[in-house]
Amino acid sequence: MRRSCLIVEDDASHLLLIRECLEGFSFSVETAPSVREAIQKLRARTFGLIILDIDLPDGTGFEVQEALGPEENRPAILFVTSDDLAEDAVRAMRSGAANYVVKRPNYLEDLKTAVFELLAADSPSAREKFDRRERDSLLSALEEHRWNIAATARALGMSRGKLRGRIKALGLD
Repeated sequence: MRRSCLIVEDDASHLLLIRECLEGFSFSVETAPSVREAIQKLRARTFGLIILDIDLPDGTGFEVQEALGPEENRPAILFVTSDDLAEDAVRAMRSGAANYVVKRPNYLEDLKTAVFELLAADSPSAREKFDRRERDSLLSALEEHRWNIAATARALGMSRGKLRGRIKALGLD
C-alpha cells in the first residue's frame, strides 16, 4: 500500500534529502515550496502525512497546519525545520503535530524515527521492511566504495561514527 505525503520545503537540498529518506517507507510524495502551493495541493487531494518547514517564502508552516482545519480531521504532521526555538517546538506540538525535528547534521535519523513511530500503528512490520531496504542500500554503497568507511560515509552524507553505528545495527559488521 502506497501512502501519500506532502513535503512543504523551500530548500531544494533539504527537500531532496527528506524525499530520499521517505523512499524506504513506500510513500508517494508531492512537494510544495510555499504556503500558497501547499494549500492548493491540500485542497486537491488528501495526504496521510505532511512534513512542514516553518520558514517559507510566503509565510510559515503553521499557516499550512491551520489551513487543514480541526485537529481531529488532520493527517499526521511532522515539522522538520532549521529553527531550534523552544517556542516553535511547543507551538507545533500543542497545535497537534506528531513530532518536531530540527535540521541538525544527521537529522534524517530523527526523521526516520518519527515516521516509524507514526507508522507503527498501521504496520508493525514497517520497521523490518525499512531496515531490510536500508541494509541492502548500505551494503551496496559499502561494496561500491570497497568497504572504505570514510568514502562511504562521505557519499552518504553522514559521519563515520554514524555509519559504523548503522553497520552494526543492521548486522553488517
